[in-house]
Amino acid sequence: GTYGHEAKNHKNSLGIYELSWHQAMQRLPRNRCLATGYSCRSQVKRVEGTGVRHPVQALLEIIK
Repeated sequence: GTYGHEAKNHKNSLGIYELSWHQAMQRLPRNRCLATGYSCRSQVKRVEGTGVRHPVQALLEIIK
């Protein structure tokens, strides 16, 4: 959704990110982190500075 993109929710959005995505993003190689949702991929890119791929992009890379 758009919750994390709204300025009024920025602080809460970062807190939620810290509780869920942040640990995985620090622990795993970036090429192993995948997200189906556009908002999730956008949030990762906004916080971490680099994005993650959609699972279909990862599959396409494997079959090429």
